[in-house]
Amino acid sequence: KARIITPASGIVSGEALDVGVELELPEGWHTYWRNPGDSGEPVSLTWSGQGLKSSSKIRWPIPDRIPYGPLVNLGYKESVLLTQRLAFENLVGVDAIELTVSGRWLVCEAVCIPETKVMTLTLPVVEQAAVNPELKVRFDQLPLPQRAAGISETRWLSQTDLEIRLNFPGIDLSRLDGLYFLPFEEGVLDLTVAPTAVVEADQIVLGVGFEDASRARYDGLLWFQEWVNGERVTAAFMIEVPSPNDNSGGLAFLQAILMALLGGMILNLMPCVFPVLSIKVLGLMAEAGGSQQAQRQQGWWYTCGVIASFVLIALVLMVLRAVGEQIGWGFQLQSPVVVALLAILFLLLGLNLSGFYTIGSGISVNVGPEKGRLGALSSGVLAVVIAAPCTAPFMGAALGYALVQPPLIGLTVFASLGLGMALPMLLLSYSPGLLAVLPRPGAWMNRFKEGAAFLMYATMIWLLWILIQQAGEFGFVLTALSALLVVFAVWLWQAFKPTGLQRVLLLLSVLGAGWAISQIAVLAPTMPRPEQARAGDGGIQSEPYTEALLRAAKAEGPVFVNFTADWCITCKVNEVVAIDTEGTTELFEALGVRYLKADWTLEDPKITAALARFGRVGVPLYLVYHRGSETPLILPQILTGEMIRQALQTRAPAEINDA
Repeated sequence: KARIITPASGIVSGEALDVGVELELPEGWHTYWRNPGDSGEPVSLTWSGQGLKSSSKIRWPIPDRIPYGPLVNLGYKESVLLTQRLAFENLVGVDAIELTVSGRWLVCEAVCIPETKVMTLTLPVVEQAAVNPELKVRFDQLPLPQRAAGISETRWLSQTDLEIRLNFPGIDLSRLDGLYFLPFEEGVLDLTVAPTAVVEADQIVLGVGFEDASRARYDGLLWFQEWVNGERVTAAFMIEVPSPNDNSGGLAFLQAILMALLGGMILNLMPCVFPVLSIKVLGLMAEAGGSQQAQRQQGWWYTCGVIASFVLIALVLMVLRAVGEQIGWGFQLQSPVVVALLAILFLLLGLNLSGFYTIGSGISVNVGPEKGRLGALSSGVLAVVIAAPCTAPFMGAALGYALVQPPLIGLTVFASLGLGMALPMLLLSYSPGLLAVLPRPGAWMNRFKEGAAFLMYATMIWLLWILIQQAGEFGFVLTALSALLVVFAVWLWQAFKPTGLQRVLLLLSVLGAGWAISQIAVLAPTMPRPEQARAGDGGIQSEPYTEALLRAAKAEGPVFVNFTADWCITCKVNEVVAIDTEGTTELFEALGVRYLKADWTLEDPKITAALARFGRVGVPLYLVYHRGSETPLILPQILTGEMIRQALQTRAPAEINDA
């Protein structure tokens, strides 16, 4: 049996609601924890409802170890209550909300039965919710693992051997009946083997041996049972364990700084940045005949815009991840509202360059010192907004490192990434010889500026295409309506000095544009992308990525995994020139390759977690698994068909080691 429960009698507008799904199981049956162990599948819960903004990750109670022959599963017997916190928008004018949860779980005894169920619960929207005291106690006293921060230390003795030290004054190992490390991810260690344990003074020292040394994190539970007053009590501590290759020492920090600097420089060569480069070229041309001081000021203001934007995006990303959101690099373009706003921004930039309206002489073209600084700063910000979703060589490892470090270290790495991206323009501004090569300012610049406008329009079309993938045709119509009203408002402002009726029309246009954009925010969650197999232009049949499908595919033969997103231009270029080609299609057919596509266009916590296992926080990422191998070959982010061929025709790491 399954049901939704909550201690609250209703939903308070703008506040969070604690809810839970209770599963009651027949005697002898069990279901699974977040890491199901040697077999099984974790419980999956997806919430929806009017005004629902987000749902937290499941708060998993401490699991049982369930031996089954030579295997060990991790899960729950008899019953379990899985709780989450739902966040709502402003619900003014809403009387009641029907919450829906779509659940999937396995129930196992001698056999396993997959179960799916859609449950609903209708709650009124109230100013103050009453609380059911019995349910409140159940929620508050769930047997959740305790955090070990402050009482635990971890140290890697080798690539696979971990030492954990816990400060337990007066610990008596004879009272413990079973002591195991349960990782949050599958396939990391042998669950049947207990860690070694010794007592040193007031510390218990544990030795844990891992089987897979390729993960980005090894967090998990230190699970134990203790005899207390003649009863066996199960308890657990959460232990945070970074990768053995990911420490905060000086060498690793300097390596991350260097990789971020190189990655930022290479980012200038990625297709993502091309539309913005034309804007900066205009600024440099305008300054080609000016003073060296003005040229260098432009370079530094552009650099400030790039670095500040990278740090700001990183700060938002860190805060959201700290409160439980499963997001990664490029998260801003996973929001249809942000995509719509960017499309309108590029339309306005194009119209400005085309001469429809005038703010200075176009962004980044110097008309007086103040406008030149603002233009350089804004072009730096714009470059980051467009380039940020893409990753270049060296960037992936540096960003993965930064997001698991203390905030100061992480932000320093992101600032280095920004410095690397801005460095070519900054050096150019300090190179009079190179600037002298550029043509002198003249009437021809107006034609160049008008031509550059078409790059802005092309970028707008690309963003609208992304929006259609995310929010459907109606999302496109709402964006087009908003753009029409914004352009009308700009025309009113430029053509007249709005007074009276004109001022009212201007205000109504702005409000109407805002209303249209706000409707996209309501619309987008109700229009998920269809999870179905799609064929690429080259005829390669892809399947939607899931962990279960990957496990099954690896057992049958070679697998190619493509982590991609529609807003990632680098991903799309790689698909055109390397993946969706006749040669790659024939190669996949000849070798029997399964092609799995992990589409990250919209936020997907499972794909974010999969990227994190390889130390990545963004796309693209390309993996090749050989039959029976758990360790993939990671391909470069700039891909060619020959690279794919070589990876598929290279023996798997396990085969090489056995040779």
